[in-house]
Amino acid sequence: MHAVSVTCPSCFEEFDVPAPAAQEVPCDVDYDCEVCCRPMRIYFDEDGGEITGNAYGLGAAGVFG
Repeated sequence: MHAVSVTCPSCFEEFDVPAPAAQEVPCDVDYDCEVCCRPMRIYFDEDGGEITGNAYGLGAAGVFG
């Protein structure tokens, strides 16, 4: 399984999350920080054959709103 590194928008700690399958991106998922447990969203996309993840807070507007 492939993992993607993201940074929590609340505590700013970096950790790895499992990446979705390539055929499932782009997608936006709910996730709780593995350090501070605060909720966030992670937007997964594909960039040059590599899956990337970008975490943002629930109050922030993401790609899918």
